[in-house]
Amino acid sequence: MSYRNIIVLVDETATSAPRIAAAADLAARFGASLTGMFLKSGHIPAFVVGDAFTAVTTVQAYVEERDKTISLASAKARKAFEDAAAGGGIRHHWIEVDGDDEQAILTAVRRFDLTVFPHEATSSFGTQAISAATIGIGSGAPLLILPERGYPVPFGAKVLVAWKETRESARAVRDAMPFLSAASEVHFLCVAPDAEPDFDNLQRQYLAAHGCTNVHMHIDRNTDQPVANAIQRHAGKVGADLVVLGLYGHSRMRELLLGGVSRDMLGSIHLPLLVSH
Repeated sequence: MSYRNIIVLVDETATSAPRIAAAADLAARFGASLTGMFLKSGHIPAFVVGDAFTAVTTVQAYVEERDKTISLASAKARKAFEDAAAGGGIRHHWIEVDGDDEQAILTAVRRFDLTVFPHEATSSFGTQAISAATIGIGSGAPLLILPERGYPVPFGAKVLVAWKETRESARAVRDAMPFLSAASEVHFLCVAPDAEPDFDNLQRQYLAAHGCTNVHMHIDRNTDQPVANAIQRHAGKVGADLVVLGLYGHSRMRELLLGGVSRDMLGSIHLPLLVSH
């Protein structure tokens, strides 16, 4: 089990370069191809449209300037992406996607084994932000969310899995298996007062079948703290450099109705976070 193709959001922000570097490292590590995705906007603000006598020329001038600016931004982003990919000997591709159309973005990322994304992104010249929660819930595939700063490359040597006996957690473990099977340590954390103290035999056999032998179960029975806080605390305690989490929520409800742990974790990530729904 491995990731064969990876897509990474490439944009005009300062966080794009480290995101590209992380995605290129993952593509090299897993022997995957890498696609850079640039979001562009066709949005025309209401203030651009004047009265009936000036609207056509005003809009035309705005569109021409917007398209020129987006083209230059895309070319600059593409060069940074292709330089990083070519430098690592990685097979790579480039696509531009309508950033005003959430469905177009989801359709694109559904064609990949893994998406690398920031906490939130806005297309070039766009006004509508798309959140990692939207991608994670709607893509049907694992999503790696990178914090704005402070994460090492490579990462994944020590992985913390936020575990519950649920479909979402089981799905997250399967989607993260390329990381888990390559990690030197895998730590499962269950935060619940009635949690079982250890894995059952079938779970241990499943993990061992994928090469996960240095696996540890941690139980936190303290229910007086937010679960997200417990996850972050235990991640620091074991020295984790990657957290795996099953997302809870519904595709049409978006992040406002995400499960509390999902919402809290996505709102305060400080480590690379692999999520799936």
